[in-house]
Amino acid sequence: MAQGSSPAGSRPAPATQIITDASGHSVRRLRKLRVTIARSAEAGDAPISHIFAQDEIRIGSSPDADVPLKDAAVSREHLAIRLVPDGYQLSDTGSTNGTFVGELRLSRGIVTSETQVRVGKTLVTLTPLDETVEQVLSPRARFGRMLGASAAMRETFALLEKVAASDLTVLVEGETGTGKELVAEGLHEQSLRKGAFTPVNCGAIPRELLESELFGHAKGAFTGAVKDREGAFVAADGGTLFLDEVGELPLDMQAKLLRALERREVKPVGSDHIHKVDVRIVAATNRNLAKEVAAGKFRQDLYYRLAVVTVRIPPLRTRIEDLRLLIDAIQDELGRRRAAQGLPPPDRLDDAAMAMLARYDFPGNVRELRNIVERWAVLGASLPPGQGEPADVASPTAVGAQVTDAAPDRLLALPYHEARDAWTERFERAFVREALRRSLGNVSRAAREAGVDRRHLQRLMARFSIRADDSAED
Repeated sequence: MAQGSSPAGSRPAPATQIITDASGHSVRRLRKLRVTIARSAEAGDAPISHIFAQDEIRIGSSPDADVPLKDAAVSREHLAIRLVPDGYQLSDTGSTNGTFVGELRLSRGIVTSETQVRVGKTLVTLTPLDETVEQVLSPRARFGRMLGASAAMRETFALLEKVAASDLTVLVEGETGTGKELVAEGLHEQSLRKGAFTPVNCGAIPRELLESELFGHAKGAFTGAVKDREGAFVAADGGTLFLDEVGELPLDMQAKLLRALERREVKPVGSDHIHKVDVRIVAATNRNLAKEVAAGKFRQDLYYRLAVVTVRIPPLRTRIEDLRLLIDAIQDELGRRRAAQGLPPPDRLDDAAMAMLARYDFPGNVRELRNIVERWAVLGASLPPGQGEPADVASPTAVGAQVTDAAPDRLLALPYHEARDAWTERFERAFVREALRRSLGNVSRAAREAGVDRRHLQRLMARFSIRADDSAED
């Protein structure tokens, strides 16, 4: 990281640019931006300033926003500021009351100098600074199964490459669908650890089973414990334990997890035997854990234990230049799956379809892009994603079924990761539909009988576009 400044009176430095440093490495230079809340909705508030050097700054009333505003006239996600070579691109993200520069209502525009913006009843002053930060970029456009030639992803890859061979604990932060599990897989594959990669979805496990899932249990420890279970920590001994959705852990379980991490030992439920374990921890969350700590929802000591190295995965909307690379990879994989069914490969997306996708913000990130590409491979790219599509076109369910319903021997002929993903998707879709059918569409009952957290079942339903009433009618 470095700082620099431009001489007074010279042309402002680009907001972002790629340079070559003295050692010949590609480096991304980001210009800092000061965001000052000049007048808050709460009378008497003094101006508050935030300084950022990142691809995107989100302003809104949501507590998860980079600049959260206490203003009832401000939408939860109101304004996005993105670094582009020419300056700072302001985009109103569909707010109710609009974004204004003077009397002009702004939808999208680029600013290069100090600008005052009104959102709701709040005045926000944006001030580009002469100071910059610099980050080394990886020369590669891949880490494990993650792809990205954009500067944002190559910066992320450079950090991952540095820490992969170590035993450092890594906290992966990113929105839903950005590929956090792929990061954990890549870290494990490029590490020197010989043990297993063991994933645990902390948001999918009912609260009363979390301790058993992580630490194991002895036979007879509770109703249903008909035999000993080793638990995820022991299963990952010598390898990597991936704690997905770690922000969903209740506070009492956070304390037990912290104790296991500090002592590197676990005691199964209902047992006096202590197991020493050698595990590397990679945790992931779509929440801002630092803000969760400030709100008292996550233990500060556990946060520090997990966030030894923090890796933030950029959302797809900030790296649209990766679209073609990602789409080609998805279509290549889809072509192999279709070949396993005896079907021809999908047609490549034309320029009109690519231009349509480039204007979309992808709230579901790469996972949503995959669904769109698979859907269009069968139904055609006649309408923008998420804009006025008929229900049968908008739903990925029919397409997903065609992609994954190949004969078992044909699926086994695919590359390992693709075969595993196809089998997993096939199983999850069938399991969710059957669980909802047995419960007559009662989601809470279906989750309880399936032994998963209700929110996890709802996420699976949304992913496969399965409605409770549809399953109840089957």
